[in-house]
Amino acid sequence: MKARDRGRRLGSLLYNAGGPGAPGVVDVADGSWTAGEKARTRYDLVGLDPRGLGASAPISCSGKEPAQPEEPPRTVADAKKAFAGAREFARSCQRGSGKVLAHMDSASVARDLDVLRSVLGDDKLDYTGISYGTFFGQQYRKLFPDRAGRMVLDGVVNPARDMRQVVLLDVRTTEEALRRCADDLVARGDLRLGATGREIVQRITDLVADLERAPLEGPGDRRLTGATVSGYLRTVTNREHWGQLTDDLLAAMNGDAGAFDHMEEEGAAGAGEEGGGDEKPTPQQEKAERTEDIGNPAVLCLDSRGAPKSPQDMLHVADEFARKSPLFGRAFAWQMLDCATWPIAPTGKVEPIEAAGAPPVLLVSYTTGDPQTPLENAQAVNRQLANSSLLVRKGQGHGAYASQTPSACTDRAVDACLVDGNPPEKIANRPSRGRR
Repeated sequence: MKARDRGRRLGSLLYNAGGPGAPGVVDVADGSWTAGEKARTRYDLVGLDPRGLGASAPISCSGKEPAQPEEPPRTVADAKKAFAGAREFARSCQRGSGKVLAHMDSASVARDLDVLRSVLGDDKLDYTGISYGTFFGQQYRKLFPDRAGRMVLDGVVNPARDMRQVVLLDVRTTEEALRRCADDLVARGDLRLGATGREIVQRITDLVADLERAPLEGPGDRRLTGATVSGYLRTVTNREHWGQLTDDLLAAMNGDAGAFDHMEEEGAAGAGEEGGGDEKPTPQQEKAERTEDIGNPAVLCLDSRGAPKSPQDMLHVADEFARKSPLFGRAFAWQMLDCATWPIAPTGKVEPIEAAGAPPVLLVSYTTGDPQTPLENAQAVNRQLANSSLLVRKGQGHGAYASQTPSACTDRAVDACLVDGNPPEKIANRPSRGRR
């Protein structure tokens, strides 16, 4: 997308949507992400699909993904079966993708960013990264501090957390969201699920435990399991879902096996609408969809360490997580299965990135509602990353700048950094406490 004001064009603003398998090229091409008003006027917007993903010579898996069990495995036999299926699928990705699969780590992506900067004819890399895209940006600042330009990292990944720590943080922030939802019900006088926030959370916990022992059966092939309810409870991190979630939980407590059926129907409808209603997806969209899911382990499993490496270890970790969170711990622990069985060993280091000598950088975060990149991540990176300043947007969400729920205040502040070159510490509400 070319700058609107060609006479005052500043150069290229590269954009990555995170994921790490999310498509950047499609988001810019179809207008899903357009930066702030001033930035899109002065910059050519360039979406990035990292190596192996989307339109960038995509990786390929010839095998079929194993079917997900109704409940997370609890026996060695079931765990071994899950490991065998995941391992065979991962090997099919290795066979289908070739050598690139061993070089999809974030440091390699950062080097690709520098090649792209040079090809575009820019002396410095001006960059906006969302979610995992913030890790690519941190790596670039570390490897090429003298070529880093104006940079905004939005929804910040903390490189000093290993995989188990990241998953536990996800568990904790989701639990916190559930408690906020329960307290909000009581504050509004909606006592259908309980008289206190604590009672509501306990009743939900008991419901999931009961369904793990004896799933609800209904007409046709309806079957409601504890894992199903636990999975849908993850939507509690978005306040907009609280009302419907309350209705669904009440229906399940009253014995309705189809309480959450509409969630599956809405998910299927949403998948059908990808690419714009009944319109046929573009070739770029098709490529992005094919690699988005497999892109996550392809990058994460090289960057991060800490995934359990055997069925027995996974069961032990899942039990440990379940003790911390009966609602979410076990299921979240099994999210590490892909990396537990990935055929290529991690190459990344779990450590803070300082990037001494790089120019000022602006970090952006919401206050709540982002379990994977919560505010505490941004605060930690603000302490670790040299010359960083933190801008906090009040509210909930994931990606606060130029978002689907735009904030004129946030967009103006970020544009002042990108377009006007205002030092981030002048517009942030939390300047760096670390080194300058």
